[in-house]
Amino acid sequence: MNELFSLITAIGISLLVSTIILLVIVKPLRQILAQLCENAEATPFWVAFTIVMLFATPLFFAVLWTPLYHATAVFALRSAMLASLFGAIAGLVIVGFKLASAKQI
Repeated sequence: MNELFSLITAIGISLLVSTIILLVIVKPLRQILAQLCENAEATPFWVAFTIVMLFATPLFFAVLWTPLYHATAVFALRSAMLASLFGAIAGLVIVGFKLASAKQI
């Protein structure tokens, strides 16, 4: 598989996974962060920060762990999906623990 195609595929899969997850949680995330922030000006920052981190974490793992050299298309796709899901789960766990420790839900 072409190295460039493998890298672009990993990035695309990562962005797709993150987008799907954020479409599901962005509304409840805004609500809980609005409750946690003492003033209304802080809420947009923390929402944006969390969204960026939930895109960056899966992207980091997808680019790091996806094989670029001598990989078949199926192996590269599988690796990109596993790395993206691992990064997404890790990001969600960190956000979940931080929100839970900030306020007893």
